[in-house]
Amino acid sequence: MSSRALAVALPMLVFARAAAGGTPEAAPTPPPPPPAAAEAPAAAEAPAAAPEDPLHVYVMTMGPGDHPFFRFGHNAIWIKDTAAASDRVYNFGTFRFDSPRLILDFLGGRLNYWLSVSSLERVLAEYTRENRSINVQELNLAPAQKAALQAALVVNARPENRLYKYDYFLDNCSTRVRDAVDGVADGRLRASAAGPGRLTLRGHALRMTAQPLWLYVALDLVLGPRVDRPIDQWAEMYLPGELARGLAAAQLVSAEQGLFQATRPPPLEQPPVFGTRFFAVGFCVGMLFVGLGRMGRWSRGARIAVGILTAFWGLAVGFVGCFLLYAWMFTDHEVTHRNQNILLCAPWAIALVVLGVGVAMGRPGATRKAFALAAAALATTLIAAMVKIGIIAHQENGVLVAFFLPAWMGLTAALLQLRYATAFGTSTP
Repeated sequence: MSSRALAVALPMLVFARAAAGGTPEAAPTPPPPPPAAAEAPAAAEAPAAAPEDPLHVYVMTMGPGDHPFFRFGHNAIWIKDTAAASDRVYNFGTFRFDSPRLILDFLGGRLNYWLSVSSLERVLAEYTRENRSINVQELNLAPAQKAALQAALVVNARPENRLYKYDYFLDNCSTRVRDAVDGVADGRLRASAAGPGRLTLRGHALRMTAQPLWLYVALDLVLGPRVDRPIDQWAEMYLPGELARGLAAAQLVSAEQGLFQATRPPPLEQPPVFGTRFFAVGFCVGMLFVGLGRMGRWSRGARIAVGILTAFWGLAVGFVGCFLLYAWMFTDHEVTHRNQNILLCAPWAIALVVLGVGVAMGRPGATRKAFALAAAALATTLIAAMVKIGIIAHQENGVLVAFFLPAWMGLTAALLQLRYATAFGTSTP
């Protein structure tokens, strides 16, 4: 067989063998496909929104009213519970206006107030009727803090817990609201109010009572040196308006809203300056006494006028002096203690009521005694003026000194002239 034939036959033989059942060498098995990636989980669902807190806490601030008790404004805590569909106002300024002991307890510093609970509708109607502004501040407290405040107020409002002894500057409706809020706010309000106050307790009281004038004078007379000490912003919050200012400064307010705007003018930001006016009035009173005293040496009518005016002066000034002494010695009003205005309104001046009648009648003994009492009162007024340099506890009574000093000087001079006239028989009978 030729070589060409062998080359052709050999491949054919191999093919025939394979066709008869022979197995050629197996090709390598391809690796198994990688396992299919796990099916991606369904897109995570968005977290459910937290349920809205049903409690909303507001501090309500009411403006001044007409009655002297209402001249300083008021405040309360309003809790709105949407889950219970309730609006409750917690008011620490409740007392009995018709109590037979109201005046005695008030004067003695033993007046009890209590925490009452009213509906929002009733409160709005009452203060709107009195033409008093109503502003509310919603507090940005945590849900747990709101619930704690609500629970504390509920307990506090129980009959066995609601009473407290009222103190105008230290424990009143506004300081109770202040303390309740600060108690659940982790002390944030107090920490924010640690700075010095812009006015003293007296300064705030006088700016709130600039009108009517009689209330301004009465407060300035009855308050002693304790209210002239420097205070911090925390102490200033005895006034509802200052508490509202402090809540905003402490960033405890999330929203503010005015519910009613009164037509009356807002309180002054600073106490009025009456020093010049009071001095002018006192100077006129003193000159009236001096003029009548000079005329009284030969005019019976002028002498009678001096006696009558002396009696009325003694009644007014002596009564005030006796009351200031009573407030110091027998009441719980600590802000009236050690009142230096007793030096201006000498309690013994009350005796001039009787002695003034004797002066009018031309009695030498009555005139002499009246002069002695007036001279003593002038001396204590001079002491009060000298105390202004700060030898002892400072008291802001310069306005009152400006009035009483020239008035006592004039009365003393008038009685001195009448004393000499009656003593030497130159006065007309």
